[in-house]
Amino acid sequence: MAGIDKEVGYRFLRDRYVQLRRGGLSAGDAVDALGFRSSRLPDWEALVGRDGRHHLRVDPSREQVFWAAFEGGADCDAACRAVGVARSTGYRWIQRRFGELRSSGVSLTRSIRVLRLTPRRAEAFERERQATEHRKRNAATAAHRDALHASAGLVDAMLGETDATRRRRERADRYWQLMREGVSNVDACRILGMSRPVGTRIRKQNNFLIPSLTPPRPSSGRYLTGRERVQIADLLRLGCSMRQIGRQLGRHPSTISRELRRHTDAAGNYLPGTADLDAHRQRARPKTPRLVANLPLRLLVQRKLNRCWSPEEIAGWLRKTYPGEPSMHVCHETIYRALLLREPGGLHQRYAMKLRTGRRIRKTRWRTRTGQGSRIRNMTMIDQRPAEIETKQVAGHWEGDLIVGVGSVSAMVTLRERKTQYGMVINLPKDHTAASVNHAVIGAFATLPAHLKRSLTWDQGVEMSSHEALTAATGIPIYFAERASPWQRGANENFNGLLRQYFPKGTNLAQHSTAHVARVVNEINHRPRKTLDYDTPARRLKHEHRTPQPALR
Repeated sequence: MAGIDKEVGYRFLRDRYVQLRRGGLSAGDAVDALGFRSSRLPDWEALVGRDGRHHLRVDPSREQVFWAAFEGGADCDAACRAVGVARSTGYRWIQRRFGELRSSGVSLTRSIRVLRLTPRRAEAFERERQATEHRKRNAATAAHRDALHASAGLVDAMLGETDATRRRRERADRYWQLMREGVSNVDACRILGMSRPVGTRIRKQNNFLIPSLTPPRPSSGRYLTGRERVQIADLLRLGCSMRQIGRQLGRHPSTISRELRRHTDAAGNYLPGTADLDAHRQRARPKTPRLVANLPLRLLVQRKLNRCWSPEEIAGWLRKTYPGEPSMHVCHETIYRALLLREPGGLHQRYAMKLRTGRRIRKTRWRTRTGQGSRIRNMTMIDQRPAEIETKQVAGHWEGDLIVGVGSVSAMVTLRERKTQYGMVINLPKDHTAASVNHAVIGAFATLPAHLKRSLTWDQGVEMSSHEALTAATGIPIYFAERASPWQRGANENFNGLLRQYFPKGTNLAQHSTAHVARVVNEINHRPRKTLDYDTPARRLKHEHRTPQPALR
């Protein structure tokens, strides 16, 4: 498995045994710690008392005498004569000391000065030292490369099919074939020569379902396999970077980075088996709906739906209220699907009645039919309206309209400010003549400061036939949208849609008291708006009250 020779393994064990014995353990304790017994133990024991020096090597005490004489000022020949060793032995000691100085970071010049070397001999020592370092680096690189290759082979060996595994698989295949032919469990076990519990275990492993004969789809190569995950774990233990692992696996480094980020535990460990199991679970489809899996989120969404908030308002409010908690975020389309498809454990169908339309299915938006309608004199059309109004940078520009009750008897005047999206509603229970509408609009604008009364945009309804009198009474210029063009008053049309959730079409609007209408308008003005970054119109209008803006010229 390690890709080494048997004798190399014995050498590793011998060195480890000698190290344990020299560390103070007895022979028996060293064998127990090693977890290995061999007939070579007596030979290993004989090495414990040795210091590892060659039998022809000079005693260390004589080397100390040499260095004492050399550092005292004697040259190499004199120091060798004082110790009684050959001249080559003295230069070997000096070369070893030279290598120690250079490896510790001492410069070449200082090493020459300390050891009193000639330039020629110092150059030879340095050249040999660099050659030795180069050989060590090459050996380390080769060992790392061999380890990488051995890792891939080890993964194949671990995940490969053994003879016993193959026999069990073939037996299970024959068992299931007998099951497909209608043979009972008892008869199948008798034919295959195995006990009944073995057959029961085979069935239980497949959840008592006969496996399909359809071959499994081959892997597309898009996802990491179990083999690759095991190899990633091995390469991480070898100290490889993500780019090196990617090159070994033929994958992009970002793939390795995502894999480790997703499946590394809190202690920093990457477990390939657990990672492969988690990855298969995460890819499983269909997933549990978000509102089914997250009970606190579902309860919060239900409370907001009970207050007649739209799914988009709920989604935006959640992102703004819980910015650092992704588990409390949900897309408005998810809420709609939970309402319309009604997964088990999701939103109950009664919450669909809290939507603005009250429908349980979505309806196509049909184009409004155009008609002739009435003609109003002296109209100022919307194309003559100042361009500053389109930018919504200045507050005080309003849009108005009527919503009419059953039989066109009762009605409500609806007004909405373009910048703050703030709305006002005045109930007209008896009629909606031009005089009644003018009186209602004048009363609504009477409470506003001058810088919040800049313009009013209306459609070409007959209720505006006295628009000149309304302008004279309030000082507000009135602009008229094109016929059958509701998008030119989009803010007011949206406001009317919100109101229809509380005052449906085909009902008598006269039955609603002034207090009830005021409560509805207050609730709508305190709902968050997507166009206001999920702020409320009431808060925006209050801010405009405090900071008046200059009038348009």
